[in-house]
Amino acid sequence: MIAGYIDRIEEDVAVILLNDGDYQLNFPAELLPEDMGEGDYINLSLSQDEEKKQAVLAEALSLMDD
Repeated sequence: MIAGYIDRIEEDVAVILLNDGDYQLNFPAELLPEDMGEGDYINLSLSQDEEKKQAVLAEALSLMDD
């Protein structure tokens, strides 16, 4: 799990500081939940979408066969 803090929102970009400010993530503010904003602490998680990956790979292989 990645911990972060929404430091500020500049124009349409939420600036999220990760791991006590070691990293900065610029995230589209419109994609934040409505109840989230400046000053909120958040947790982020990443996961692979194996189904989507296989579908895109199959499509690419199909195009290469043509």
